[in-house]
Amino acid sequence: MTKVRALMTPMPKTIGFDISIEKAQAMMKEYGCRHLPVLNGGKLVGVLSDRDLLMARQGSKDGQNEQRVKDLMTDEPYVIEPSADIGAAIQEMLNHKINSLIVRAEGDQPWGILTSTDLLRHVMRRDLGAQTA
Repeated sequence: MTKVRALMTPMPKTIGFDISIEKAQAMMKEYGCRHLPVLNGGKLVGVLSDRDLLMARQGSKDGQNEQRVKDLMTDEPYVIEPSADIGAAIQEMLNHKINSLIVRAEGDQPWGILTSTDLLRHVMRRDLGAQTA
């Protein structure tokens, strides 16, 4: 069975918890990602998704929003061991209706991130023999 470490994105881009949501949106666009682990003083404190940002945009009256990442992030993100089978990762995502898992590292540093996109790419390669970007 394939392990999480084989599919995860190692050392993902991260964002500070006190950053503006406008900066977070710009970072996601620049890095081409939909999830950012959130750090405070180098410690993992949450995860921010593009869905969190979309809800914030919909809630702002004039397109201006002074919220910070800490106001929108998911506290206590779901974490998985790099040695876990991808079946366990998929089940965790389904159980909690989430699209990403932080991959555990030493201490509180995010070591990696596993997303639903990573899992779908794997299925495409394995089951359909398709080349993916």
